[in-house]
Amino acid sequence: MSIAATIGVVSNPIEPSRVEFPDILVWMRETVLLFRRRPVRFLLVSLVFFVAGYKLQITGYVSFFLALTMCQISTVVCIVIARSADESRKPGLNLWYQSLLNSVVTVVLLSAFYVLLWVVAAKVASVLMLDEVVSESSAPPPISFLQWLYPGTISLFVVYIGVMVTTMWFLLPLTVFHKLGFVDAIKLARQGERKNFPVVAAASYLPFMVFFILFVFSELALVVAVIALPLYAIYMYVSFRHVYMGRKESQPEVVSVTHSVPAESG
Repeated sequence: MSIAATIGVVSNPIEPSRVEFPDILVWMRETVLLFRRRPVRFLLVSLVFFVAGYKLQITGYVSFFLALTMCQISTVVCIVIARSADESRKPGLNLWYQSLLNSVVTVVLLSAFYVLLWVVAAKVASVLMLDEVVSESSAPPPISFLQWLYPGTISLFVVYIGVMVTTMWFLLPLTVFHKLGFVDAIKLARQGERKNFPVVAAASYLPFMVFFILFVFSELALVVAVIALPLYAIYMYVSFRHVYMGRKESQPEVVSVTHSVPAESG
């Protein structure tokens, strides 16, 4: 390819394509396929995040901010691993560096934004009720529901992670694989989401709601979350690959040959 052609390809804008509801099932299948190619790496990243999150205990604004940031960084790492598994290669140092460099600003800004929402929500809750009223078991349903907004609750962390995951579905993959600023990445992410709003809404909200309901009724959700984090990251990559790269299915896995078989004589 000529230099001019190469420059032309690079300068072409990224145009998201339209997908259909049946594609969600394909994304789920592809997610499991890629997870099975690198299960140890995916689970290791997830376990590191959850152990670090447990140590933080999520008891204040600073630890909440750090937990959100670590969650998104873990997601970015899993997205990078997903693409390397898709392309049957090891993540190069240059790719890791560029991926984290493109994503760190997005991660920090998003985390700061949701912590700000948390602060505002907590202040509103404190104005609407007294602590003594909140602690009473006979509190009316609206007051009881607002307990979710109080600092130091794991429930609040789960809610905001859900908001983060389901409102900017393509944002992190775009910042990982493209040299886009925060504003440009948001615009392009929103463009792909608007073009495929019903599909993206179903693909993102429904799985999270299943996890959320499980969390409300069972502590088993915390165990499921260790597997759910990398699966969500792979799921985001697979949907991004389809919408922005035009490729629905993964590339065939290439198995490296470590030794050759001598040819038969004769």
